[in-house]
Order: sequence, then structure tokens, then C-alpha cells
Amino acid sequence: MSRRTKIIIVVVVVLLLVVLGVFLYFLFKKQPLPSDGGGTFPPPTGEVTPKEEPPTVLPPEAPKAFEPILRQLSKVPIAGSVLGSKSGEATARYQERAAGNVYEIGAAGEGERRVTNTTIPKVYEALWNRAGTALIARYVRDNTETIESFSARISPGTSGKEGELQGTFLPRSIADAALSPDGTLLFYLQEENGGAVGIRSDLSGKGKTKLWASPVREWLVAWPTANKIMLLSKPSNLASGMLLSLDPTTSASTLILRNIPGLTALMNPVRPQVLYSASGESNFSLFLLDLATGKRSAVQTTTLPEKCAWNKKGDRLYCGVPKSISPGSYPDVWYQGIIGFEDEVWSFTPATGVTEHILDISEKRGTAIDLVRPEVSPDEKFLLFTDKESGTLWSLQMKE
Repeated sequence: MSRRTKIIIVVVVVLLLVVLGVFLYFLFKKQPLPSDGGGTFPPPTGEVTPKEEPPTVLPPEAPKAFEPILRQLSKVPIAGSVLGSKSGEATARYQERAAGNVYEIGAAGEGERRVTNTTIPKVYEALWNRAGTALIARYVRDNTETIESFSARISPGTSGKEGELQGTFLPRSIADAALSPDGTLLFYLQEENGGAVGIRSDLSGKGKTKLWASPVREWLVAWPTANKIMLLSKPSNLASGMLLSLDPTTSASTLILRNIPGLTALMNPVRPQVLYSASGESNFSLFLLDLATGKRSAVQTTTLPEKCAWNKKGDRLYCGVPKSISPGSYPDVWYQGIIGFEDEVWSFTPATGVTEHILDISEKRGTAIDLVRPEVSPDEKFLLFTDKESGTLWSLQMKE
């Protein structure tokens, strides 16, 4: 075989090997999958990818309304009380009837302590100054009808000991009396020549000045404002009553109401208004008199003024309101204890006529409360009052 033939054969074999290699390369090369550029797995058939929801935020719970709290402050009958403040907290002082000792207790029912240990037996009435530092203790002498009035100041004890009541006796047989709003003066009534005279003095009975006289003997007295003493003929369904105001400086008197059967009244200490009741044959009604205009308006709440107290601003009343009123000759049958009331506490705003039910205190106690001598704290948080039947002292907390 020639050299040329050998070269041709080698070239042909090489070409065949190249062609075979190319064929095998494309035969076994893996084809890439088509790409959609997303790089994520599609959702399963028939399912939808849920949207991511924000976390659920529940609305805040509405604050619960405050439920008024009724508290009994004394276990024994009292002669009289006053509501004041101590270390910023509403505090009551009262004189017990049996022995005449003075006690102090927070209006919220805490911190009771005996303030004095001066024995004055069978005190039926205690008239306090607003500061709670002085009082007029009134009682009937044993086996007599003589009324004694002891004007006293609280002398604090030392070294943790209880204090004493120190003072002087006022003239005997004072029919009724009232302290001035600042607690420095006294106005009292005495019988004279079958009628009554009104006398102003200091708390010790000194510096007497005769301010007023009347042929009518039986009157009640109050001193609600510095320049007005109120004189009310003793209420009875059998007589037409009258109400006078007396200037303690000039002795000038002004007739406010007259010819009203069973008249009882409560003067507003801030505004020229008088709350009063008038008796019918077997019931009574409540009215408000505007002294500036002379306008009289009926009050829808049916109660007696003795069961009400004005707030500090003089724009709102807090009253014990009977749940029901039995027929009778009012106010006589109530004064005499023949008929008692089962009270709730309501507030009344004269300017708007709006009334608000605060608490059924009788239901809360579980037996009837006949509310008398109410007093409202300046912030209107507490109502202090006496239960007429038991003579015990109570407080009603009306807000936080």
C-alpha cells in the first residue's frame, strides 16, 4: 500500500470519529426547563393563597359606672354632726346623745376616734360651727322642762389624751338657736310677754343685742348667709305659715312667704332662692321661689325641704325622697313620728329641671331610712345625713 493511500485512510477515520463525537454530544445533552422568571412554586390547583391579615385589636372596655356606697358612721344615736375636711379627706364630727362625747370619723368610714370625754347626759340637739371646733349642746334638765344650752369649744388633749368640752351656759329656755356661717355669732329665740324675741350674741352669750320681736311665740331659726337670718313660723297643717328674713346688722326684716299651710322652707345660701313645701288636705307639694323675680315654680320631686341640702355653688339640691307617701296631715304626722318615710336619694338642678336618681338607700340598707339633716361635701363626693328613726349617722359616697 502506497504512502498516499495510508494518509487518505487516516484522514477518513479522523473525520468519522469527529462526526460520531458531535452526534453523541447532542444526543446525551440535558435540555434546560423553560423559566418564567418567578422562581416560586405555583399554588395547588383550586386553592388561593390567603392574604396576611393585621392582628385583631379589641376596643378598650368601657369603664364601669361608679356604684354609690352607703356607710353607717355611728352605731348610737347622735345629737348633731358637721362635715368638714382633715388632711384633704372629708371628715365628720358628731356628738352622741347618751353621754355627750364628741367623735370624729372619715366620711368613708375610716379612722374613728373619740375627741372629748366630757360627759353631758341626754343631749338632744348639737349645733356645730362649720369648722367643727365649737358647738351648742342642748338638753333638758332632769325631772324638769327647763332647756339648758351649753356653748362649748373643743380643747384638744395632750400626749395622745382625749380633749374636753370647755365653755359656758347660755340663758335657760332658749326656744331655738342658730350659729352664723363663720361660727363666731349666735342668734337665739326666747319667750317674752307671751311672744318671742330674737337676740344676737357671741358664742359665750356676751354682747347681747335684741334684734327682733314678735307676738307669735313659736318660731324656727336658721342662719344660712352672713347677712340673712331666716325665721319660720313652726309648721303645721292646721295653720298658715310665714317666712321672714332678718338682717343681723340692721335688724330690718322682710316678709318672704305667708298664708301657706304647713309651710317649711330651705334658703339657698348662695343664690336668692327658697325651696319650700305647702300642705294639702292629706299630702304636700314642693316649690321653688326666685326672690329676685318673685317667680314660683313647682318642683316635680315630692319631698320636704328638711330632707334637702344645697351644694356649694347653690345650683343643685340633694334630697331624701320618699318612695311613697301615705295620706296624712303633713308635716305634723311626720314631725310627730306617726308616719315615717322610706327614702331614696335624688339630685335636682333647678336651672334645667333635670333630676338624677343616685341610690335607693333604704333598699341598700335593707330597712327604711328616713333621711334628715343632710349636708353635702364641697366636692359633692359625700352626702352626710341622720336617719330620723334610729338617730344614727350615715354617709353616702356618690362618686370616686
